[in-house]
Amino acid sequence: MVVGPHLHGQERDRLASAEPRTRRVAWAVTATVAVGYATNSLITVVAGGLRGAGLLAFLCCLGVVVSLQLAHYSQGALSWPGRVRFVTLLVQGLATFAPAAWVGPQFGAAAGFLAGSMLLVIRGGARWVLYLAVGAAVLVAALLQGQPWEPLNLVYAVHFTLLTGLMLYAVGSLSTIAAELRDSRSDLVRMAVVQERLRVARDLHDLVGHDLSAITLRYELAYRLLPAAPARASEEMRHVLDVVRQATVGAQFVTGGYGRMSLAEEKTDAAATLSAAQIEAGIRIPDVTLAGRLDEVMAVVLREGITNVLRHSKAQQCQIELVVEGDTVRFQVANDGADAVPDDLTARGDGLGNLTARLAEVGGRLTTRSEGDWFYLTAEAPARHQAGSSDRHSTDGFSPTGWTREAGVAQRWGPKMASGIVVVVLAGYAVTMLLNIVWMYSGAAGALGAAACVAIMLVMQLLLTFGLLRKPWMRWAALLVEAAAAFLPLAWLHAPWGGMGGFVAAAVLLVVTGMVRWVLYAALGGAVLTLAVLTGTSVSMGAWLTISTLLTGLVVYGVSWLVTMVAETHAARSELAHAAVERERLRMARQLNDVLVDGLSQVALKGVLACRLLGTTPSRAHTELERILELLRRMLSDVRHVASDYRNISFIGEVDSARAILAAAGIEVTVDLRLGTLDKKTDAVLATVLREAVTNILRHSTARRCVIEGEDGRLTIRNDGVELPPGPRPVHSQHGVGDLARRLDGVGGRLEALVEDGWFKVTALL
Repeated sequence: MVVGPHLHGQERDRLASAEPRTRRVAWAVTATVAVGYATNSLITVVAGGLRGAGLLAFLCCLGVVVSLQLAHYSQGALSWPGRVRFVTLLVQGLATFAPAAWVGPQFGAAAGFLAGSMLLVIRGGARWVLYLAVGAAVLVAALLQGQPWEPLNLVYAVHFTLLTGLMLYAVGSLSTIAAELRDSRSDLVRMAVVQERLRVARDLHDLVGHDLSAITLRYELAYRLLPAAPARASEEMRHVLDVVRQATVGAQFVTGGYGRMSLAEEKTDAAATLSAAQIEAGIRIPDVTLAGRLDEVMAVVLREGITNVLRHSKAQQCQIELVVEGDTVRFQVANDGADAVPDDLTARGDGLGNLTARLAEVGGRLTTRSEGDWFYLTAEAPARHQAGSSDRHSTDGFSPTGWTREAGVAQRWGPKMASGIVVVVLAGYAVTMLLNIVWMYSGAAGALGAAACVAIMLVMQLLLTFGLLRKPWMRWAALLVEAAAAFLPLAWLHAPWGGMGGFVAAAVLLVVTGMVRWVLYAALGGAVLTLAVLTGTSVSMGAWLTISTLLTGLVVYGVSWLVTMVAETHAARSELAHAAVERERLRMARQLNDVLVDGLSQVALKGVLACRLLGTTPSRAHTELERILELLRRMLSDVRHVASDYRNISFIGEVDSARAILAAAGIEVTVDLRLGTLDKKTDAVLATVLREAVTNILRHSTARRCVIEGEDGRLTIRNDGVELPPGPRPVHSQHGVGDLARRLDGVGGRLEALVEDGWFKVTALL
């Protein structure tokens, strides 16, 4: 993937403009729907004849229900202490069911709010049990009232409660999703960068480290062969140049991928390496093609197994065998040079630990054992396991849908779940329309005709909601078909029917653009009200039909927008993660180029020179070999140091991470550091300060520029993305920053925050 300034700028502008608008519109839709359904509940009980003190008491209960519902909509409600959530749900439940004592059959008009709250603030599968329990409670309370309920009315009451709860859950999650997806952006990007570092650290050990070890082994062999066997020494030096070229490709492979390893190639290299080390080799690897990543993983197993034989044993024999039995692949590397081997060897050291992680990715496992002088390294994996793309550098492993945060509504809403709930909500509205038709109008033929129209409307709405109609004329055609299906039943029903214009109102909001759509949306509500008046419908029923039409339209528009928002935001987060990884990969490639590629070039050059000198000046060839060995030992040390840095992020590593993450978010970064040598404790504190500051920039600002400055005893991070009055800002009272302030207090430092000339500045003083 090619990532350039244009992409980052475009992504930055899209997120900067979309996210605030997303939150504003989400809250507007949420509040309007809550107030609208509360109004309809009030109309229902008034139409049922409730007046006086009973009506006033119902209004108080309804106010409590709606207030708690809006509180449950707030971001972070899911992470409230358990006791707080229990109390709020208990109070809402009492306010919901208490009116059953005096309201009559209409008591459950607001029960849908409670069902929605159960889904919003309860974790795990229990929320769905409690959601269904609310519907069951409505049924039980209705039966206990002793009213002459008709079965259809009971079905409608339970159905509408559950549908309203699911709809309120979907719409109520909009604002929380918008905020949480923005907040989690920095975490996901950081995870992507850290994962890439761990991959490079692992590959440095497994791939490049092996090559350097093999090169060192051959040059040491050539060095020892001089001056007694110059012909053998010359042959070894010619062979080692091929390994140097392979190591150069391996270094490129680690940081970007110029190909992939294969078991067939590694088999050939293993035979040559063992022969050069004068180890008798028995290699039994049949000509089979392993599926997906498995071939590459087994190639790495072979390479690491040979490395361990050369480094950690006094082996004289090595047996390598690959066996495919049914759906299982078993690969074994054994040698006769083992000393005492602990049982938990795979958990120790980088090499075997890395192999364990690689095999886990393809559903396999690694085991080790010793029998006498023989040590056995065995890898087993399913032959047909597909762990994902064969591209080892894919960032799918940290995709937003695969990563979970413990207390977050947004992480419940993957694209599949959003789509599923939207389908259920739309189908639920269609069922509600049918129940209204059956309930309010007689005549089987007329009901069937209206049902056919509802089915047509549902199909058209699903096509519009999921964006399946790509061309504008197709969307307009769907809107016209919906309108025709909505008003056609008037020819035989002779009066507005429940929810008749709801899907049409949603289609108008989805198809028409600009302010015109809201004008048409309002006009549709006015048309329903006019029809109600002209057909002699009661005032309360006319108001209910009008509000239901407008609310249904707004809800369907909201949940349709939810599907789009979830999909686009997940895609945007993936793009940010990919961009961060690409930048991090380029940075690491530059660093590894300095450590490896330049060094390997010198090794190759000195190797060619040594080969030429061998025939004319053996003593100078001997000297060149000494220099090559010294260079190789230094390179091995540098590789281990770099790999360790990638695993254990220091302050400098955190600076590199901040560059990648902020750049991926489209923020221009300037770094000016003159901190000198840091002790371990100070290094850790400054790394934490920088990480928290970068997180705050991504979560709570609209920054376009960030400056990171440091000198002895002071680290300052500034950004231009705040709209706060100038002057000092409190630090101990703020989450995140307050934790940093207390941590700095603990080491004798302090944290300062200041707004100056439109820039927010955080300074850590040590």
